[in-house]
Amino acid sequence: MKMKTTTSLIAALAVMGTMAQADALSDFEAKVAEMWETAVLGNNVEGVSNAGSVELKPGASVGAACLGSQITACVQWWAQLQEIAALTGWTVTEYDGKIDVAIWNEQLTRAAQAGHDGLLTFGAIPSISGQGLGAIEQSGLPLVGMTSDDPEGISSLLSRLDGGIYQDNYEVGYLQGVAAYTLGEGVLHAIGGFDGSEISVARREGFEAFVAECEGAGGDCWSNLRQTDTAQMFQQIGPYCSSLALANPGFNILITQVDDLTALCIDEVKGAGLLSDDVIGIGVDFNSVGVSRISEGENFQASVAAPYFSGAWQGIDELNRLMTGGEPLEGRPWVKGIFYPGNLELLDTESEQPWDVQLFNPQAAYSAAWGVAQ
Repeated sequence: MKMKTTTSLIAALAVMGTMAQADALSDFEAKVAEMWETAVLGNNVEGVSNAGSVELKPGASVGAACLGSQITACVQWWAQLQEIAALTGWTVTEYDGKIDVAIWNEQLTRAAQAGHDGLLTFGAIPSISGQGLGAIEQSGLPLVGMTSDDPEGISSLLSRLDGGIYQDNYEVGYLQGVAAYTLGEGVLHAIGGFDGSEISVARREGFEAFVAECEGAGGDCWSNLRQTDTAQMFQQIGPYCSSLALANPGFNILITQVDDLTALCIDEVKGAGLLSDDVIGIGVDFNSVGVSRISEGENFQASVAAPYFSGAWQGIDELNRLMTGGEPLEGRPWVKGIFYPGNLELLDTESEQPWDVQLFNPQAAYSAAWGVAQ
């Protein structure tokens, strides 16, 4: 009798465990579906919030320091800032860090001492920007850090717009997981590579967190990723991906930190004869490479995009608040979207206008908020 009771109890517990696992997977998939619906944008795009905007400070002089002009986002950001300057009558001076720590801190220090009314920085990662940020703090100038983690730990003047460089890119990586799981129809067997830079590490950790969450819920997910050398990532990513493809024949996802590398990864694996039609490549930044490759409708199927152009308008808006005595706004996250063949129709892929400007008119929104004529 005791044996029968024990056997029945074990069976009941097994059933309960199976039901709990099924519930966990169901909850996980519901969360993924909701994130996917938000991230594929549709009619939800409102661009970057201009809530709380105030009238512009007349004739302001602004320093705009970027980590390096080799970074596509820096070039885009500076171009948009010059358009804003032409509209507002402000003067915007560029400072190029050339992706060199010493030069970067010199440029930040120069900007701090140049007599500007306020400063914008793009890529002021505290771990490599301490000297320059210290000079800015000593100057007492209003400062908006477009991508900076733990800004208050470095300088009370920093206003974080995008959740911080780590958190922002962690979320990008997690969205890569959302895209991979959704487009892979519930199967995520990922190979690929990320370099060791802080941005890439954050993206990789976000993606791997998604994979771990999927596995924990009982989903069909795993990843095998290699780290490339930052200076050699364009040379290394292809061979790394092909070797991983050979060692992991069940893969269906190719993942890297940016569109350009995803394209190289796909091409190398294809050249090695290891690319099947159902393999999905996913990049980040939705740059011209991503737009072109996704439009072709082959293996490159998705890219996680961030609104660099709209971000320039948001940065000026926030800086203006600080220069006119206002308080920095909290919780102004960037819109992060996933583009894939199913929503490219939202865009004119032949247009030179970036996706966020096509779906949200920052000039109209901020001109109205600032009280200036377009």
